[in-house]
Amino acid sequence: MRLTVLRRNIAIATAVAVGAIVVPVTIAWSTSPGGSVAVVRNAPNAAAPDAPRVAAPRVAAPRAAAPTASRAAAPRSRHGHDSDLQPYPTPPRAYDFGETLAELEGDLLEIAFFAQMIPHHRAGVEMSRLHLRRGVDPQLRTHSENIIAFQDFQIGQFTRWLRDWYGLTPRQAVQRLPREARREVEELDEELAMMVAELRSVPAGRRFDVEFARLMIPHHLWGILEFLEPEARAVHPELRVASSTGIVAQQAQVADLRTWLAGGRDGHGGRDGR
Repeated sequence: MRLTVLRRNIAIATAVAVGAIVVPVTIAWSTSPGGSVAVVRNAPNAAAPDAPRVAAPRVAAPRAAAPTASRAAAPRSRHGHDSDLQPYPTPPRAYDFGETLAELEGDLLEIAFFAQMIPHHRAGVEMSRLHLRRGVDPQLRTHSENIIAFQDFQIGQFTRWLRDWYGLTPRQAVQRLPREARREVEELDEELAMMVAELRSVPAGRRFDVEFARLMIPHHLWGILEFLEPEARAVHPELRVASSTGIVAQQAQVADLRTWLAGGRDGHGGRDGR
């Protein structure tokens, strides 16, 4: 049963990776301590559900190729621009941790999720703030502002729930995990530090825009993989709703970032802006 759920979960993330899911959404959030996030799907003649769910597409679920220790720019094609505008691969460790979450139950599932998602979001916020300082594309700068607002909100929300429900800080949550899960969280934290360091090494300007998009797509797909199990099986309904919201928001951003890398709706995205 768990393996079936995991295959469905990875299939959803794979469908996003190839642009099979495009979910235009409007996101509104409250910054009050008891505030919540509302997600509205911008589909004609469709009522917005209270807790949106993600349909499982029937697609294969290939595993991401293992990245090298350094994410050097991909080799260029004969035309000099195609292959280095592809997103970087989603880290294989993220798939491993998704499998680990599928094996956990109850309180331990929630604690493991918080232990990794909080630093995951922190890295996303740090990368987005770097982009606001160094990027030049107005469309991508708007994405960075949205990422900061939404993920900062969820960092506060998840940190508060971890404290209120379990009496733990994020660091203490890691130590509460089984040995294998703890090892995976620590390795994923190292992967996040690498992503931030690599983006920090890129000079300001258009190239920074391109590298930001190439790194943020696998960062979002990684987040989707982690949201899937709590979205389906979290003990607390608030976390199930927050996970569903995170999936929908990051799916929409992945689709937009891929469109931008391909040239954008107005022809001024990553491909034409080199």
